[in-house]
Amino acid sequence: MGHIKLNKGAGASDIASADGVISVKVVSNDVVIAYSGSTKTTIASTGSNLSQADAQLVINAIDKMDGASGPAPLTTLSATDLTVTGASL
Repeated sequence: MGHIKLNKGAGASDIASADGVISVKVVSNDVVIAYSGSTKTTIASTGSNLSQADAQLVINAIDKMDGASGPAPLTTLSATDLTVTGASL
């Protein structure tokens, strides 16, 4: 399973799947990755708003993985105080 690794600062990171992605967009200042199968991952910052530039960084990281498995490159968004959660659509 391919995934992207998100920099949370101080050597910490979180991951999000790079498989089955159907969209990446900014929703209410969070980056939301929607997947086939009616699930989503929300990447939120506790102290700032994420932007379209952050969504593009996520898209670029997913594109780089392109179905690959193994270690993903570390992706650093405009904020590192991130929470990453999954849910049904």
